[in-house]
Amino acid sequence: MAETSAPARGGQTWGGSGGNSTGASKGGSGGPSNPANSAMFAARKLATQQQLKIYAASLCGLIAIFVVFHWTRWLCRRVDRSMKTGHGSLFGRPFVRGSRMVRNILVRKIPGFKSAGHALLITTFVAINLAVTFTNLDTSSNTIIASRFAWMALANLVFVIFLALKNTPLAFLTAYSYERLNCLHQIAGLTVFVYIVLHASLYTAYFSSTGKLVAKYSDRNMIAAIVAGFSVLSGIFSAIVLRRIWYELFYVVHIASWLSALVAIGLHQPDFGKGLILTVLAGSLWLSDRILRAGRIAVHAVNNSATLHALPNGGTKIVMKKAPARAVAGKHCFVWIPAIRKFETHPFTIHGTGPVEFTVKAQDGFTRDLHKYATENPGASVKASVDGPYGTFPDPMEFDKIVLIAGGGGATFTFGLAVNVLERLKGEEDAAHKKIVFVWAVQKHENLSWFQSQLDLLQSHAHAQHIDISLYVTQATAQDSAGAPSSSSQYSHSLNDSSPSSPTSPTHGEKPSASFPPPMTEKDLETAVIETHHKETHGTTTTTDGGREVKQGRPDVAALIRTAVESTPANQRVLVAACGPAGLMRTVRDTSAAGIRGAGAGVEVHLEEFGW
Repeated sequence: MAETSAPARGGQTWGGSGGNSTGASKGGSGGPSNPANSAMFAARKLATQQQLKIYAASLCGLIAIFVVFHWTRWLCRRVDRSMKTGHGSLFGRPFVRGSRMVRNILVRKIPGFKSAGHALLITTFVAINLAVTFTNLDTSSNTIIASRFAWMALANLVFVIFLALKNTPLAFLTAYSYERLNCLHQIAGLTVFVYIVLHASLYTAYFSSTGKLVAKYSDRNMIAAIVAGFSVLSGIFSAIVLRRIWYELFYVVHIASWLSALVAIGLHQPDFGKGLILTVLAGSLWLSDRILRAGRIAVHAVNNSATLHALPNGGTKIVMKKAPARAVAGKHCFVWIPAIRKFETHPFTIHGTGPVEFTVKAQDGFTRDLHKYATENPGASVKASVDGPYGTFPDPMEFDKIVLIAGGGGATFTFGLAVNVLERLKGEEDAAHKKIVFVWAVQKHENLSWFQSQLDLLQSHAHAQHIDISLYVTQATAQDSAGAPSSSSQYSHSLNDSSPSSPTSPTHGEKPSASFPPPMTEKDLETAVIETHHKETHGTTTTTDGGREVKQGRPDVAALIRTAVESTPANQRVLVAACGPAGLMRTVRDTSAAGIRGAGAGVEVHLEEFGW
């Protein structure tokens, strides 16, 4: 990212040192042949290079903090387990107590952010940008400041692209996969936009004051700058508006916008060769990830197919013929079904691995057409493939008690996690140290059939005595209204894993937020969670066809979590995993955080949320 050693045309340059060709203006005095000017430009170039190195080092340092924290916790758990004590070794006990105190604060929900931890991360990122931007900066000229803004925009754009990648070492190094980094991807993208606006505003003011503004509109650099600005604006607009109302259009517009912005920024460079190199380097990050993903889909497509089954209330079950390598229940894959969409993949959570199964709630676009096809062609087998699996979550086998809470379609994740545990239990001795509390709340009784086989597995498993299943149905049937017994269900609130997302995704969290089972709206679930504290459920308890108890009403999630944590000995660990809307996530976050204490059972919280 070297700056040009001579002023660009009219002083406008992304990489330039802020001078201009007039020889006497705000950008500097004298031409490039002037020794004093050359020294000044060289100093500014060096300052910019130093600041960009500091920016890169700061981001690496931020990542390193997460890496060290993650692996230190992992090491302490390993040492603790080898010593067969839950109180921590002499070496690890201070770290465990300290980390619990920090997590007690960071896990909690705060206004405007998913958690205090998210707020701290975003604040740190913004602080790094401000510090790098305004230190070691010559403020004698607005064009010099504008040039610094331009370089910071480009540096952040590279970071945005990195966070958009599905395949990075961060999932292994920090236990945060791409969809869990979507909040940082969004903030970095917004930062790019802010820097571009500031850069353009300062240069527009400069050219206007020198009477060169109209003439600049025919300049290649200016045209490229305008294209870059509007491309970034459309990318931001698609993320804020289109993502919520038309995911497929958002995805196309978002990708196209950022790619065109990247090319335009390269053309905006006064030194076309250097601009092209930077553009190619940044674009190659994204392209390499796409090639890797396309290769996986091609490999997994060989002799592969999917059987489609229509479910009540708009659900569709996808059963894959062949499972991808490393398929794990609870993670997600991007599913490709060319019979529905030839050029699209969509993320869905694995809730069964023998064979691999996905359950999808019909909304708009792909999921609607998928359900329509399954309804018109019952049991149809279609060509299909997957890219994945993706996602990270705590290993449930490292915990003594596992509390799974789901609402509606979020059960795809919690069923996946429950199946994950059952598939790995090797015997009664192994199972004796595991307790699973499974809570699922749905809006309609018919939604229970979506995961019939998974419910049967939990109930009939050899270690079923270690599983406490609670099913709730929140919407009364016509029969219930008349005063007749109702079949409700006692269950948990799980959220759908859809992204990109995320993710994620992040931009690219192609996991559409409504891609999951039960047709419970966020308002329904929030009401189900918030209004039930200290309220008794109403209606009668009945049994389903499978002999399972179902209750009409809503579960008291906060009380359930407190009971699970308080009843666990101090030398054991509890995993609280949930999937659902904002109201549910807030309750789970705050209640679980209150249970994270220096002394007492270890508590880990993992949340999957609707949308990324």
